[in-house]
Amino acid sequence: MDKRSKLILAAIMLLGAILRVWGIGYGLPYQFHQDEPMFVNHALAYGSGDLNPHYFILPPFTSYILFFFYAVYFLLLNLTGVIKGTDAFIVDFLRDPTPFYIIGRVAVGLIPSLANIYLAYKLASKFFSAKTALFSALFMAVTFLNVVNAHYIYADNLLVFFTLLAYIAMAAYMEHPSKKACVLAAIFTGLAVAAKYNAAMLAVSFLIAHMVSNNNTPAKKTSYLNLLLFICVMMLFFVIGNPYSVLDWRFFLSSVPGRIYHTYTGWSHHIKYSLFEGMGCVSTVTGIAGLCGMFMKKNKNAIFFISFPVLFYLHLVFMSQQFTRYVIALVPFLAMGLGYIFFDWLYAKSRSRPFHTALILLSCMIAVPTAAKSITADALFSREDTRMAATRWIEQNIPVSAKIALDDGFFTPRIKQAVSQLKEKYSIINRQPELAGLKGRKLGLQIRALQGEKTYNVYYINSDNGEFGQFLSLWPPIKNDLGTLKQNGVEYVVINNMAVSEDIRRFQKDVAAGYDPIARFSPYKDEIFRRSYDEVDNTCIPIAGKELFSRGRFGPYLMIYKIK
Repeated sequence: MDKRSKLILAAIMLLGAILRVWGIGYGLPYQFHQDEPMFVNHALAYGSGDLNPHYFILPPFTSYILFFFYAVYFLLLNLTGVIKGTDAFIVDFLRDPTPFYIIGRVAVGLIPSLANIYLAYKLASKFFSAKTALFSALFMAVTFLNVVNAHYIYADNLLVFFTLLAYIAMAAYMEHPSKKACVLAAIFTGLAVAAKYNAAMLAVSFLIAHMVSNNNTPAKKTSYLNLLLFICVMMLFFVIGNPYSVLDWRFFLSSVPGRIYHTYTGWSHHIKYSLFEGMGCVSTVTGIAGLCGMFMKKNKNAIFFISFPVLFYLHLVFMSQQFTRYVIALVPFLAMGLGYIFFDWLYAKSRSRPFHTALILLSCMIAVPTAAKSITADALFSREDTRMAATRWIEQNIPVSAKIALDDGFFTPRIKQAVSQLKEKYSIINRQPELAGLKGRKLGLQIRALQGEKTYNVYYINSDNGEFGQFLSLWPPIKNDLGTLKQNGVEYVVINNMAVSEDIRRFQKDVAAGYDPIARFSPYKDEIFRRSYDEVDNTCIPIAGKELFSRGRFGPYLMIYKIK
């Protein structure tokens, strides 16, 4: 790499870092991403001495990484005398989890997402020109899907990180099928699968790489040994990242794939929604065209290169979910497909300097729409969420210990439950016997952490109370009926615009027909209460551009009613 390329790559990395750091404290000390607390709570639970996650639907590798960083953080606090003992550490977390979430977001969000920019450059440089490699890094740096997910604690950035490392090692193996390259490819593949199970299809990519390199292998015996070595090392490192898949194999096998939710999403959903909204319509179509163009050349390297994105998309079609973050592993490959069209094909076919300049400008312009969405999201990340504003209003205007009903467990203000309600939860902890002891300890520490805090009697409106109990945070439930609420002395009801249940929507209409809201908290620039334009990927923030650009801040539209 020449000095100019190094400077350009450094500038791209800096741009990527700015976009990812901006707004990284979003929502804290509250949690407005549905999946973040699962990883954080599991990581902290390992501190009890039980490293068995007792939950395999989301692979535990990410929470083990968090546990390592939290252990380092605990040792620093303990050695400096800031806290004494693990109980004080957990109470500190329950009072203000901000440091824990910042550590987690940096460790498994920011750092791997930033590293993926460089890894995309390294992988592209093995197959394409230097210009395509730099463009791939630039597109990875500014893509909306990458930037948004770098703000969260989740496994997707780790999946991309280990996938790119595995592909780089496999590319090296194709050039020279050494045992070192084979072992590295197996290590990174095993860790990728430990991060997300669907990375297992990387094994097919290695098989293709092995077949391509087979002509350079002096003996078939050596060739077969390399395949066996890859399988053994891959499985070993999967177990290292997920040890209780072996130590508690019965429960693991009953959870994977038996309890993992997946469905047929259709051939076009993740293209028309996830990729069009996540990286841009023109970028997606051009990137796919680039991958198809490589395949049409019938080059063995091209078959290897596109094998993972093709298999991964087939998995998304037949056995996945509809959320946009599921396609994040496709972004680096599509970015390289884009670069291939612009620089390895169009640029290389012409010697005209004006044409070259026009191509460079066009390639930069194609990244502008997704970069604009990234900047918009970052600006919204740095503002107060509607749930934070509603929480502050409740604490200032509603008397302590009042009874409040919430129509959702996520799209609602973050108010603290009364001690008496927390004590009632001891009666349901045996619904998950394997976690009863841990949940009991957590309840005790939660009660201890509430000293001096404003608390309320909080109920969760639901149409089927029997479904509740697995998550202590959603207890106690209450029937979605105004008469039932009044009989139980509920004085206030909070409704939101993101409810998907028809029963809850009917309940909301009943409330609105009989009462006027005493407070409103709108995320929209026009302040009008309406359904969201994006009701698919509502884990945290909207993905659809129409919804994103209509907002002045993140969060649901909230209205608080007083039942007279």
